[in-house]
Amino acid sequence: MSLLRRTGAIALIAVVTTAALSACTSDTSDVSPAASDTFTVETVYGDIEVPSDPDRVAAVSYDTPWQLMSLDIQPIATIDYSQWLDSYTQAQQDFIADAAVIGTYGEINFEALAATTPELIIGDAYEVDEAAFERLSSIAPTVILGGDDRGDWQSLTEQAAEATGTTDVWEASKAAYEELRDATKEQYREVIEQNVWINFSFGNEAGQFSVQLPTGATGNLVVTEMGLNYGAGAQIEDTEGSGYVSLPLDQIPVVFDGVTQALTFASTDGEIFEGIQEIIDSELFQSLPVAESGAVYGLTTSVTDYETAQDWINELTEKVLQPLSE
Repeated sequence: MSLLRRTGAIALIAVVTTAALSACTSDTSDVSPAASDTFTVETVYGDIEVPSDPDRVAAVSYDTPWQLMSLDIQPIATIDYSQWLDSYTQAQQDFIADAAVIGTYGEINFEALAATTPELIIGDAYEVDEAAFERLSSIAPTVILGGDDRGDWQSLTEQAAEATGTTDVWEASKAAYEELRDATKEQYREVIEQNVWINFSFGNEAGQFSVQLPTGATGNLVVTEMGLNYGAGAQIEDTEGSGYVSLPLDQIPVVFDGVTQALTFASTDGEIFEGIQEIIDSELFQSLPVAESGAVYGLTTSVTDYETAQDWINELTEKVLQPLSE
């Protein structure tokens, strides 16, 4: 448990009901927040009237608190993260330390949530279906975010910013990210282009491993944003819409064929997660050229927004790109 970061998290626990949705637009609201006490935002489940300056915002999906953190919005309620704390920095843990616990991953405690008297509730459609949305809306105005896929943190954070009146913060974060991304890709272009990459983790069950696909949060950053191209064996279609694919270990030679640099997930102390280490220690994995060369890197950053994406790029640069360029 992106598993580590959320995509890592999703491979560790059962995926909850995923709402079918059309890609959300990110148009600005019809009424400026400064013009009235409320304004309208477009969400997965329709137009919602929200307060223009909410003080009490509840985050009900797994990535939502960290997306709000990137917007300088302190949530008053979140799900329970106690079993995943080794995936999050001390700053992230401190950020939610005083938040009321209102359920677990995929299971909201509606009574506990109501007791926190939120003015605005925010979650995403990959965990909140329409029935849950109706129950949440009976407590407070509820904005359910959605994008093109699970890993579309760009759209999710933009919509969260619109709903909380923090678009200026989002724009500054986006600009800083894009500047760092482009500068890093240019500086390490040769290293990036001359290698074949993969981002992998443990699978849904024992005897399986997973490939983080471009439809997942970290896979999106690896492949789409940074251009760390996968080999032919790892270019797999996301038929389940989960952002990753779980495969039996005997597929390792096919999926890792040609791979020269392998990225995976580590806890915040730098230790690769136990389930992943078991895969790395397997006879099949150890027979790979990438294992023999020692080119397997555990990155600790969980990617959920433009701020953590910058942290991930900086970690990639320090641990992988810079050493490879020397």
